[in-house]
Amino acid sequence: MKRILTLAIAVLASTGAAIAANWQIRDIDILVQLRGDGTALIREIWDMNANEGTEVYIPRENLGDIEISSFTVQDESGRSFVSEDYWNTNRSLEAKAGRCGINDTGRGVELCWGLGSYGDHVFTIQYIMSNAVKSLNDYDMLHLQLVNDRMAAAPEHVRVRIEAQGRQIDDSWVRMWGFGFYGTTAFAEDGSVIFESTEPFSRNSSVIALLRFDKGYFHSPSEQSRDFEEVLSRAMEGADFGDEEEAPSLMDILGSFLGMLLAFIGVVAGSKKLAAAQKRKLLGCDPKDIAWSREVPFDGDIYCTDYVLDTFGAKRAANAIASAIILRLVQKNYILVSKDDRDRVELSFNELADRSKLDEHENALLAMMLEASGSDHILQNKEFSRWSSKSRNQNVIRNWADKIQSEAGVSLLKNGFMAGRRFTVKGQAESQKALGFKKFLEEFTLIDERETIEVGLWQDYLVFGALFGIAERVAKQLKDINPQVFEEVVCCPPDVYFNVLRMNDLLSRSITNARYVSPEVATQSRGGFGGVSSFGGGGGFSGGGHGGGVR
Repeated sequence: MKRILTLAIAVLASTGAAIAANWQIRDIDILVQLRGDGTALIREIWDMNANEGTEVYIPRENLGDIEISSFTVQDESGRSFVSEDYWNTNRSLEAKAGRCGINDTGRGVELCWGLGSYGDHVFTIQYIMSNAVKSLNDYDMLHLQLVNDRMAAAPEHVRVRIEAQGRQIDDSWVRMWGFGFYGTTAFAEDGSVIFESTEPFSRNSSVIALLRFDKGYFHSPSEQSRDFEEVLSRAMEGADFGDEEEAPSLMDILGSFLGMLLAFIGVVAGSKKLAAAQKRKLLGCDPKDIAWSREVPFDGDIYCTDYVLDTFGAKRAANAIASAIILRLVQKNYILVSKDDRDRVELSFNELADRSKLDEHENALLAMMLEASGSDHILQNKEFSRWSSKSRNQNVIRNWADKIQSEAGVSLLKNGFMAGRRFTVKGQAESQKALGFKKFLEEFTLIDERETIEVGLWQDYLVFGALFGIAERVAKQLKDINPQVFEEVVCCPPDVYFNVLRMNDLLSRSITNARYVSPEVATQSRGGFGGVSSFGGGGGFSGGGHGGGVR
């Protein structure tokens, strides 16, 4: 019900769409590095487009004893902006170009920088926030709003990563909660926590991060005479992690712990992730010793390659296989790339294409996307988020993903790559090639002979780049080799293609996210162990505000 109300509010707020149409935030990527003294070094990357206004600004209010300093900005060319002690908002586009500063509003501050020119930009901003971590009676905490609501244009995708300098963040000493958006929260393998949206923001979306730390690491001078339970109780007012229930009882916690334990065992068995010694035995060598391979593995079979990547625990996003299939559908002209009357890239279906030439999994995904896209048959990731939130469709997605894995295993057996649960010598060689090909594309920039790569393989490289979770990086490297040939291969201008890659990432995330949502995850999230975020709740935060964007 809360989700329906939120969507209804978003529809009523559509009167602001005319303003937002003049600028767009494709992505905001935020890194928060916490230091032992409680300060936070924050880096934000804004990928955006603007056709009006003179500056970009971010309000930071409700600061208390927090001070913001050392504000810097770089644009996509790597140019560092000139920092001004006093920021005058009443200047022209040209006067603000290449300049940045902090504007004191009396309620807080605004981080401001000149837009410079109209069109696409990628701005990297950085600043230090003192006293970000608070010292409570029983724990230390971070409770910040990192992305504001009511921005002139809501971001299409947001990712926040929080790390502690010199120490891994994990559930042995940290609990975390995310509020203000629909998405996921997770303890990452690299020792950070990640908050990530799974659907585009509405006008009322924000990102509020609440982290509880055991005493001992932080020595913040910002002290508050209260217990963490008081903070959490206020933050949980209006929160909904998908369970629609009150805070769990002791029996609920014990039950959920057992459920989480069984789920963990199932996930480990299901994803076939193995210990290091088992990996060496199964692969026939140490994965670390695998050299680059230029050859496309398994004769271009992305499903067998996906199976191998899962078997050996290769790091990549959960949406990788869907992303690779969608990109292949674009290449085969089943999904069309065009621009609307506002010159924005959009994806639609080719009604005349012969779907009998697609394999079963491509056809199934295309059918899901077609059903989700609505009567206009224009692909919009918001529609996929809503479609995939329905329990019936979640089952469809799970069955589709599970079938890809099971049939890939059967294919490997039939073609002599596996015997029982073990890879044959032939299978080990091809698996090594798959992991070596991933390493080759990841380390593309280090290879001197890039120019010798066959143009005929470029489309495969792009699809496998998506499967490996590095599609945009691979595309940029191929474009650098020969921009003209790259444009011929992708059949559209490079800037349009990179927009297609970003849209593909959002679409595939929206489709596959439903596979991982369950009642157990909701209870896990409420307990601070990661899982999903809550759109409501999060009250009592510091450092946030309303609005921001281009003006």
